[in-house]
Amino acid sequence: MNPVLFSQIACAIVIAWGAFSAIKASRAPTRTVLLSNLLVALAMLLLVRLIADYGGWTSWFIYVWMLCLGGYVFGVYLAARAWSQLPWVADGAAAKRSEVTSLGVSSVMTAAAAGALVIPGFMLG
Repeated sequence: MNPVLFSQIACAIVIAWGAFSAIKASRAPTRTVLLSNLLVALAMLLLVRLIADYGGWTSWFIYVWMLCLGGYVFGVYLAARAWSQLPWVADGAAAKRSEVTSLGVSSVMTAAAAGALVIPGFMLG
């Protein structure tokens, strides 16, 4: 299999997963979980930016990219509509710990993906 094609298929799967995470974020029971799901979606978008070979994009991948970006926009719209009806955290200590852990993991993933993008840019620039 062609390495460029394999990379594009992997990127298409990752960005579709991120778009799905953005859309499902609006079904979260609390604002903390909603933010965690949106951070996962952002991390997937940054990860695709990190691993995608933009010089080798073909027409089908551009269509997948645009479709998934539409999914991201729609997911953020749904999250904004659901925001005002959601409590900040769930009741119960175990649920709060789970939410904070999920938000922490999402934040670390996003920071790692963003750092992987910024640090090479500083080295090359």
